[in-house]
Amino acid sequence: MYKNIGFFKFQKMFSTEKKCWNYLIRKHWPNGYQCPRCGHNKYYFHKKRQLFECKACRYQASVTANTIFHKTRTPLYKWFWAIYLVVNHKKGISTLQLMKTLDIGSYKTAWLMTHKIRKAMASREASYRLGGLMEIDDTYFGGKKHPGKRGRGSENKAPVLAAVEVPDNQKPRFAFLQVVKDLTAKEVENCLTRKVHQLSILKTDAHKSFFALPEKGYYHYPKVMNNTEKIQKHLPWVHTVIANAKNAIRATFHGVSAKHLRRMPPFGKRYLDEFNFRFNRRFWEPQLFDRLLNACLITNTIIFLELRE
Repeated sequence: MYKNIGFFKFQKMFSTEKKCWNYLIRKHWPNGYQCPRCGHNKYYFHKKRQLFECKACRYQASVTANTIFHKTRTPLYKWFWAIYLVVNHKKGISTLQLMKTLDIGSYKTAWLMTHKIRKAMASREASYRLGGLMEIDDTYFGGKKHPGKRGRGSENKAPVLAAVEVPDNQKPRFAFLQVVKDLTAKEVENCLTRKVHQLSILKTDAHKSFFALPEKGYYHYPKVMNNTEKIQKHLPWVHTVIANAKNAIRATFHGVSAKHLRRMPPFGKRYLDEFNFRFNRRFWEPQLFDRLLNACLITNTIIFLELRE
């Protein structure tokens, strides 16, 4: 389903706007054009407007409709490069760097492109649930200038719930970091029931917000951890994933404020969705571009005003 596309292959495959359009068309209609309205496979093509018109019912369809590329004025080859750079940079790429690298006209345009791509990442991550043996913990993400108090009770920071799937107590397989309103038992339960299958085995610390998990159909193994040695033994991987996420955000974006992480629409939390997307597909690195492009084709676009309201 997904192609292995390395750097030099990417350069060759998408060196022109026409090649990008043709690839998008093949992705959209892998078995050839089919009218979305009546299913007919004969069409006229309006080159100037890049539209397919069905010969049977005259319905006009665009290959970018209902995708993040809808009504974009940015050349498609720049979109392809943006997707490639965002997903293949291990710690992500900043909007400013993307703007300079791709010679995008304004910071606003580059900023909107990156958030549209992250929206596609978030939509894919939202459909997956984890299960089996898992490590669960909470953390806080704060601002870049005023880090403030560490750990629980931090002010002006956004609480985040982290979970890592660890089959047979070996290396981690999949993970998620999710912004939550608070760390009350109800909010933690709501988050986990959306993201974790029932009958999973959850290893946590002894915080009271985790105590009701057995009532929700989970096997719960809490443990009091008052020193680093116990933490490393009971919850080693979830703390490693949390540290990696914070390092990635700090290195690339110089921190993300709690206001942006909490904000609705949740464009701030998509920084975590980006980390989740890349982490959960690290075993298929050559396919990252094709997987993300596929996500971009099944995700509706978002406009600047929706992000700023």
